[in-house]
Amino acid sequence: MTQRNCWVILERKAHDQVREVQQTLSNQQAQADQLQQTLDRLTGMYAEYQAHEQQGGTQVGLQHRMNQRQFMAQLMTLKIRVESDLAQKLAAMAKTRAELIKAEAERMKMQALVDQQASTARQLQAMVEQKHMDEFAVRRFNNGIGS
Repeated sequence: MTQRNCWVILERKAHDQVREVQQTLSNQQAQADQLQQTLDRLTGMYAEYQAHEQQGGTQVGLQHRMNQRQFMAQLMTLKIRVESDLAQKLAAMAKTRAELIKAEAERMKMQALVDQQASTARQLQAMVEQKHMDEFAVRRFNNGIGS
């Protein structure tokens, strides 16, 4: 009996889908890590400039202080933007993880169908072999009686 390979093809397709979603999640994780590093650098820079402003006495001119405060405001705006981007990336990662769970469940279902098909094929093959052995035994028995 010939074996249909539709389940094998569907399992392979499901496996490829799992790999694709895993790759997407990996890329998103790398982007989130990069955003987190940027956020950490911005936070450090802001803290450094804030400490510098608090230590600065009368020796620093008014224009310099205004420039420093303007730069700190720009850092804060950039920090808020990076935090927003990071939050969006984390939400996208959560969605991708849910997709990965669904894709993995589909792959496991297809693998179970492949295994079931293989088991059924083995049982059928065993039945066919048993039938041939029984027929052979009957022929031998009948040939032995007729002799």
